[in-house]
Amino acid sequence: MKVSKYEYTMQLLAAMASINIAREQKISRTKAFFRFMKSQTAAMLFDESTDMWMNGPDYIADEYRRERLAKTVGKGDNQSF
Repeated sequence: MKVSKYEYTMQLLAAMASINIAREQKISRTKAFFRFMKSQTAAMLFDESTDMWMNGPDYIADEYRRERLAKTVGKGDNQSF
């Protein structure tokens, strides 16, 4: 199966952002990756029309953190992520 250069870039960015998230949350890279892939941020990353793939892994990890923060604030939950 041939992967487009865009898909390869998206996959690489997801992996790199997950490493960033894993370090911050002090969890395994695998756990961080699976959590990230379930997020709206990941859906946006893999949607070519959003052009999110043009950003770096730090920006993508920050977007993920903002998404999680918005969900946490929306629930009135003060847990750390």
